[in-house]
Amino acid sequence: MIFNSPAKINLSLRVIKKRSDGFHDIDSDFQFLDWGDKVEINSSTKLSVSTTKIKISENENLVTKALRKIESLCDSELNYSVKIEKNIPLGSGLGGGSSNAATAMLVINSLAKLNLSLDVLMDIGKSLGSDIPFFLKGLSGRVSGTGEIIKPKEFSEELVMLLFPECSISTKAAFDAVTLEEILSKRNKLIGNFFEEWVLSNYPQVREVFDFLSKKRKVSISGTGSSMFTTINSFEEGKEIMDNAPIKLGYVITNTVNKSPLLNELLNPGV
Repeated sequence: MIFNSPAKINLSLRVIKKRSDGFHDIDSDFQFLDWGDKVEINSSTKLSVSTTKIKISENENLVTKALRKIESLCDSELNYSVKIEKNIPLGSGLGGGSSNAATAMLVINSLAKLNLSLDVLMDIGKSLGSDIPFFLKGLSGRVSGTGEIIKPKEFSEELVMLLFPECSISTKAAFDAVTLEEILSKRNKLIGNFFEEWVLSNYPQVREVFDFLSKKRKVSISGTGSSMFTTINSFEEGKEIMDNAPIKLGYVITNTVNKSPLLNELLNPGV
Protein backbone atom coordinates (compact mmCIF):
# COMPACT_ATOMS: atom_id res chain seq x y z
CA MET A 1 0.00 0.00 0.00
CA ILE A 2 1.16 3.53 -0.79
CA PHE A 3 0.78 6.41 1.67
CA ASN A 4 1.42 10.16 1.63
CA SER A 5 4.38 11.61 3.46
CA PRO A 6 3.66 15.34 3.15
CA ALA A 7 6.08 18.24 3.36
CA LYS A 8 5.62 21.23 5.65
CA ILE A 9 6.53 24.89 5.52
CA ASN A 10 7.31 27.32 8.31
CA LEU A 11 5.09 30.37 8.04
CA SER A 12 7.22 31.91 10.79
CA LEU A 13 10.14 30.71 12.90
CA ARG A 14 11.73 32.16 16.02
CA VAL A 15 14.45 30.72 18.22
CA ILE A 16 13.56 31.50 21.83
CA LYS A 17 16.53 30.14 23.78
CA LYS A 18 19.34 27.64 23.82
CA ARG A 19 18.71 24.89 26.34
CA SER A 20 21.21 23.30 28.71
CA ASP A 21 20.86 20.00 26.80
CA GLY A 22 22.17 21.65 23.64
CA PHE A 23 18.80 21.87 21.91
CA HIS A 24 16.84 25.07 21.24
CA ASP A 25 13.32 26.15 22.13
CA ILE A 26 11.46 27.51 19.12
CA ASP A 27 8.19 29.25 18.34
CA SER A 28 6.95 28.52 14.83
CA ASP A 29 3.84 28.26 12.69
CA PHE A 30 3.86 24.99 10.71
CA GLN A 31 1.52 24.23 7.83
CA PHE A 32 1.22 21.08 5.71
CA LEU A 33 1.55 20.92 1.95
CA ASP A 34 -0.57 18.79 -0.34
CA TRP A 35 2.68 17.44 -1.79
CA GLY A 36 5.64 15.42 -0.61
CA ASP A 37 7.11 11.95 -0.67
CA LYS A 38 5.29 8.64 -1.16
CA VAL A 39 5.86 5.67 1.15
CA GLU A 40 5.04 2.13 0.05
CA ILE A 41 4.65 -0.32 2.93
CA ASN A 42 4.11 -4.05 2.53
CA SER A 43 4.52 -7.20 4.62
CA SER A 44 7.92 -8.85 4.20
CA THR A 45 10.22 -11.45 5.73
CA LYS A 46 12.24 -8.75 7.53
CA LEU A 47 12.37 -5.01 8.10
CA SER A 48 13.91 -3.16 5.17
CA VAL A 49 13.95 0.55 4.31
CA SER A 50 14.98 1.95 0.92
CA THR A 51 14.69 5.20 -1.03
CA THR A 52 14.45 6.23 -4.67
CA LYS A 53 15.86 9.33 -6.41
CA ILE A 54 17.91 10.31 -3.35
CA LYS A 55 20.34 7.83 -1.80
CA ILE A 56 20.05 7.57 1.99
CA SER A 57 21.83 4.89 3.99
CA GLU A 58 19.31 2.44 5.47
CA ASN A 59 20.92 2.60 8.92
CA GLU A 60 20.98 6.40 8.89
CA ASN A 61 17.39 6.75 7.69
CA LEU A 62 15.07 8.16 10.37
CA VAL A 63 12.49 5.57 9.34
CA THR A 64 14.83 2.72 10.26
CA LYS A 65 15.77 4.35 13.56
CA ALA A 66 12.12 4.95 14.50
CA LEU A 67 10.97 1.44 13.63
CA ARG A 68 13.89 -0.13 15.47
CA LYS A 69 12.88 1.81 18.57
CA ILE A 70 9.33 0.49 18.23
CA GLU A 71 10.65 -3.05 17.84
CA SER A 72 12.64 -2.65 21.05
CA LEU A 73 9.70 -1.18 22.92
CA CYS A 74 7.28 -3.89 21.80
CA ASP A 75 9.88 -6.71 21.90
CA SER A 76 8.77 -7.87 18.46
CA GLU A 77 10.04 -7.78 14.90
CA LEU A 78 8.40 -5.48 12.35
CA ASN A 79 8.68 -7.49 9.16
CA TYR A 80 7.78 -4.84 6.62
CA SER A 81 9.29 -3.46 3.46
CA VAL A 82 9.32 0.36 3.42
CA LYS A 83 10.09 1.98 0.06
CA ILE A 84 10.25 5.77 -0.02
CA GLU A 85 9.83 7.74 -3.23
CA LYS A 86 11.78 10.90 -2.43
CA ASN A 87 10.46 14.13 -3.89
CA ILE A 88 11.35 16.43 -1.00
CA PRO A 89 14.99 17.54 -1.41
CA LEU A 90 17.41 16.86 1.45
CA GLY A 91 18.31 19.90 3.52
CA SER A 92 15.43 21.95 2.11
CA GLY A 93 13.71 22.85 5.39
CA LEU A 94 10.55 20.97 4.42
CA GLY A 95 10.80 18.13 6.95
CA GLY A 96 11.16 15.24 4.51
CA GLY A 97 12.96 12.76 6.74
CA SER A 98 10.76 13.52 9.74
CA SER A 99 7.65 13.13 7.62
CA ASN A 100 8.86 9.76 6.31
CA ALA A 101 9.48 8.52 9.86
CA ALA A 102 6.06 9.68 11.07
CA THR A 103 4.26 8.06 8.14
CA ALA A 104 6.01 4.73 8.67
CA MET A 105 5.36 4.82 12.42
CA LEU A 106 1.66 5.56 12.08
CA VAL A 107 1.02 3.10 9.27
CA ILE A 108 2.92 0.18 10.79
CA ASN A 109 1.41 0.84 14.22
CA SER A 110 -1.96 0.33 12.50
CA LEU A 111 -1.03 -2.56 10.21
CA ALA A 112 0.76 -4.53 12.94
CA LYS A 113 -2.03 -3.76 15.45
CA LEU A 114 0.51 -2.54 18.00
CA ASN A 115 -2.01 -0.17 19.58
CA LEU A 116 0.68 2.29 20.64
CA SER A 117 -0.90 5.58 21.67
CA LEU A 118 -0.08 8.83 19.88
CA ASP A 119 1.70 10.03 23.04
CA VAL A 120 3.99 6.99 22.98
CA LEU A 121 4.75 7.47 19.29
CA MET A 122 5.46 11.15 19.87
CA ASP A 123 7.89 10.32 22.69
CA ILE A 124 9.75 8.01 20.31
CA GLY A 125 9.62 10.58 17.53
CA LYS A 126 10.94 13.53 19.52
CA SER A 127 13.96 11.46 20.59
CA LEU A 128 14.95 11.25 16.91
CA GLY A 129 13.87 14.53 15.29
CA SER A 130 12.24 17.76 16.43
CA ASP A 131 9.75 17.82 13.53
CA ILE A 132 8.52 14.23 13.89
CA PRO A 133 5.86 15.01 16.57
CA PHE A 134 4.26 17.56 14.24
CA PHE A 135 3.94 15.04 11.43
CA LEU A 136 2.56 12.45 13.85
CA LYS A 137 -0.07 14.90 15.11
CA GLY A 138 -1.18 15.65 11.55
CA LEU A 139 -2.62 19.13 12.14
CA SER A 140 -1.12 22.50 11.24
CA GLY A 141 -0.48 24.84 14.14
CA ARG A 142 1.83 26.67 16.49
CA VAL A 143 4.85 24.56 17.42
CA SER A 144 6.99 25.32 20.47
CA GLY A 145 9.43 23.75 22.93
CA THR A 146 11.90 21.73 20.90
CA GLY A 147 9.02 20.81 18.57
CA GLU A 148 7.00 18.60 20.91
CA ILE A 149 4.39 21.20 21.94
CA ILE A 150 1.79 21.53 19.20
CA LYS A 151 -1.30 23.71 19.38
CA PRO A 152 -3.50 23.07 16.33
CA LYS A 153 -4.35 26.23 14.42
CA GLU A 154 -5.91 26.84 11.03
CA PHE A 155 -4.22 29.10 8.52
CA SER A 156 -5.35 30.28 5.10
CA GLU A 157 -5.07 27.46 2.59
CA GLU A 158 -3.41 28.93 -0.47
CA LEU A 159 -1.73 28.06 -3.74
CA VAL A 160 2.03 28.30 -3.28
CA MET A 161 5.11 27.81 -5.38
CA LEU A 162 8.15 26.14 -3.85
CA LEU A 163 11.61 26.72 -5.31
CA PHE A 164 14.63 24.50 -4.78
CA PRO A 165 18.09 26.07 -5.24
CA GLU A 166 20.77 23.44 -5.81
CA CYS A 167 22.15 23.20 -2.30
CA SER A 168 21.43 21.34 0.92
CA ILE A 169 21.53 23.03 4.33
CA SER A 170 22.21 21.06 7.50
CA THR A 171 19.70 21.85 10.25
CA LYS A 172 22.41 21.08 12.82
CA ALA A 173 24.81 23.54 11.18
CA ALA A 174 22.14 26.24 11.19
CA PHE A 175 21.37 25.80 14.90
CA ASP A 176 25.05 25.46 15.80
CA ALA A 177 25.57 28.93 14.31
CA VAL A 178 22.96 30.51 16.60
CA THR A 179 24.45 32.87 19.21
CA LEU A 180 22.92 34.16 22.44
CA GLU A 181 23.28 37.72 21.14
CA GLU A 182 21.30 36.86 18.03
CA ILE A 183 18.55 35.20 20.08
CA LEU A 184 18.24 38.28 22.30
CA SER A 185 18.24 40.72 19.39
CA LYS A 186 15.50 38.83 17.52
CA ARG A 187 13.42 37.65 20.50
CA ASN A 188 10.63 40.17 19.95
CA LYS A 189 10.44 39.74 16.20
CA LEU A 190 7.03 38.09 15.83
CA ILE A 191 7.08 37.32 12.12
CA GLY A 192 9.56 36.10 9.56
CA ASN A 193 12.25 33.46 9.76
CA PHE A 194 15.04 33.68 12.35
CA PHE A 195 17.45 31.92 9.97
CA GLU A 196 16.79 34.02 6.86
CA GLU A 197 19.82 36.32 7.22
CA TRP A 198 22.14 33.39 8.01
CA VAL A 199 20.95 31.36 5.02
CA LEU A 200 21.21 34.28 2.60
CA SER A 201 24.68 35.21 3.86
CA ASN A 202 26.10 31.71 3.62
CA TYR A 203 24.41 30.22 0.56
CA PRO A 204 24.76 32.33 -2.61
CA GLN A 205 22.59 29.86 -4.56
CA VAL A 206 19.69 30.71 -2.25
CA ARG A 207 20.50 34.43 -2.26
CA GLU A 208 20.33 34.63 -6.06
CA VAL A 209 16.86 33.09 -6.24
CA PHE A 210 15.60 34.97 -3.18
CA ASP A 211 16.70 38.34 -4.60
CA PHE A 212 15.02 37.59 -7.93
CA LEU A 213 11.69 36.69 -6.32
CA SER A 214 11.63 39.38 -3.64
CA LYS A 215 11.82 42.20 -6.19
CA LYS A 216 8.16 41.72 -7.02
CA ARG A 217 6.61 39.61 -4.26
CA LYS A 218 6.87 38.38 -0.69
CA VAL A 219 9.07 35.31 -0.45
CA SER A 220 9.87 33.20 2.61
CA ILE A 221 12.53 30.64 3.42
CA SER A 222 11.19 27.49 5.07
CA GLY A 223 12.85 26.25 8.24
CA THR A 224 16.63 26.41 8.04
CA GLY A 225 16.42 26.40 4.20
CA SER A 226 17.30 25.92 1.42
CA SER A 227 13.83 25.96 -0.13
CA MET A 228 11.67 29.06 -0.35
CA PHE A 229 8.03 29.70 -1.13
CA THR A 230 5.67 32.39 -2.32
CA THR A 231 1.90 32.52 -2.73
CA ILE A 232 0.55 32.72 -6.29
CA ASN A 233 -2.87 33.11 -7.89
CA SER A 234 -2.62 30.41 -10.55
CA PHE A 235 -0.42 27.78 -12.16
CA GLU A 236 -0.03 30.13 -15.12
CA GLU A 237 1.36 32.86 -12.88
CA GLY A 238 3.84 30.44 -11.39
CA LYS A 239 5.02 29.27 -14.80
CA GLU A 240 5.48 32.86 -15.97
CA ILE A 241 7.63 33.61 -12.91
CA MET A 242 9.82 30.60 -13.60
CA ASP A 243 10.12 31.40 -17.32
CA ASN A 244 11.81 34.65 -16.25
CA ALA A 245 14.01 33.18 -13.53
CA PRO A 246 17.75 33.97 -13.83
CA ILE A 247 18.67 30.30 -13.57
CA LYS A 248 16.96 27.00 -14.19
CA LEU A 249 15.90 25.35 -10.95
CA GLY A 250 13.38 22.89 -9.60
CA TYR A 251 10.00 24.06 -8.41
CA VAL A 252 6.62 22.71 -7.36
CA ILE A 253 3.20 24.35 -7.32
CA THR A 254 0.87 22.98 -4.67
CA ASN A 255 -1.61 23.94 -1.95
CA THR A 256 -1.07 24.55 1.72
CA VAL A 257 -3.45 22.45 3.84
CA ASN A 258 -4.29 22.41 7.54
CA LYS A 259 -4.64 18.65 7.83
CA SER A 260 -2.08 16.06 6.81
CA PRO A 261 -3.20 14.12 3.71
CA LEU A 262 -2.07 10.99 5.57
CA LEU A 263 -4.86 11.19 8.16
CA ASN A 264 -7.65 10.28 5.75
CA GLU A 265 -5.57 7.43 4.39
CA LEU A 266 -5.13 5.99 7.87
CA LEU A 267 -8.89 6.11 8.41
CA ASN A 268 -9.58 4.52 5.02
CA PRO A 269 -6.63 2.20 4.25
CA GLY A 270 -6.57 0.84 0.73
CA VAL A 271 -9.02 3.44 -0.59
